[in-house]
Amino acid sequence: MLLDLLFLPAGIFFLLILAYLYFLAIVGMWPEKQAELSQPQIKFALIIPAHNEAELIGRTLAQAQAVNYPGLLYEIIVVADSCDDDTEKIVLQAGVTCWPRRDPAHRGKGNVLKWVFPRLLKYGNHDAFVVLDADTHMDGEFLLRINHHMLHGAQVVQGYSQVRHPGESPMESLAFLGFALSRNLRYRGRSRLGWTSNLLGTGMCFGRKVIEEYGWNTTSMVEDIEYEMMLHLHGVRVFFAADAGVTVELHNSLNHSKGQRTRWDIGKFTIRNTYVPKLLREGIRRRDPSYFDSAMELLLPPFALLCVIVLAFSGLFFLFGYHGVTLNLYIWSAVVTGFLLYILIGLITARAGIRVYRSLLYAPFFMLWRCWIVCHESFKGNKERTW
Repeated sequence: MLLDLLFLPAGIFFLLILAYLYFLAIVGMWPEKQAELSQPQIKFALIIPAHNEAELIGRTLAQAQAVNYPGLLYEIIVVADSCDDDTEKIVLQAGVTCWPRRDPAHRGKGNVLKWVFPRLLKYGNHDAFVVLDADTHMDGEFLLRINHHMLHGAQVVQGYSQVRHPGESPMESLAFLGFALSRNLRYRGRSRLGWTSNLLGTGMCFGRKVIEEYGWNTTSMVEDIEYEMMLHLHGVRVFFAADAGVTVELHNSLNHSKGQRTRWDIGKFTIRNTYVPKLLREGIRRRDPSYFDSAMELLLPPFALLCVIVLAFSGLFFLFGYHGVTLNLYIWSAVVTGFLLYILIGLITARAGIRVYRSLLYAPFFMLWRCWIVCHESFKGNKERTW
């Protein structure tokens, strides 16, 4: 009986989380009218922070120079952040503006953006600023679509980022799945509801007026999420442009991927205590559910970790709490089925290939590895990271 009192509220709690996730997913699947793209008018500055990116920066620049947008309306600026390789040389050979920055004690994208935005405001007459990672490739019509959304009122736009080679390794396939679950099922739903979406660090665009008014003062290891929360508290919405795609290069080995995963899995929890109370107060004051959604984004763990928690509780229930056909059995069966179905929907909406489906065999190992990262880094208490 005591175990029933434990498993019943836990099961209901996970069902409520599922209801929230499915609500956003269903809204995101509403059909949307395809409007004709606006003529190019916005003048963009493409900012690429780079620290020792000689291996990747050349291909990134070549791809950026080939996008379908008038050359006079966009400029590429690479900020070489304390580089000691050939990054600067490669950028200059490509005919691209390179701004060296020497501050080894304060490296990292957040510090680069804090340094570069005041200079950009004085440097030219750009209407908007696109931030790209040194490994990010834009789709051919990326700037055209960002141009369209900004001409229709968006002040901040986040493009759809996805793994470039999802079938090359289990690590990349599972990352592809994680991206699909967030971009296709959550962010689309928020966009349709008119709520703010996540900033993802790359493929994000800021109107000049936003930078003039708010600058860039977030330098934590999740500077993108922190900036998004700050903007939301000031009433500025991040528009998710599902039609403006970029692809990113992911490391396919555990050692190289650990840094990326640490940032994604640990980072937002470092700012949770600061922003969740503010978001909840603002949601109550404005009677706006989008603020509660932003608070949920900070409170919920990454989906892989959420699955581990759900599976752990489900296993405990079926081992110690199962007493035949009871309300608890129906609830926990619905929880497990709901999470599995949610994953399948994500794969279908992302049009995953057969290799991605096969990589699900590695999912238990992947989820345990992500748990180890969270536990290890939380124990270390390492809250600041650079490149």
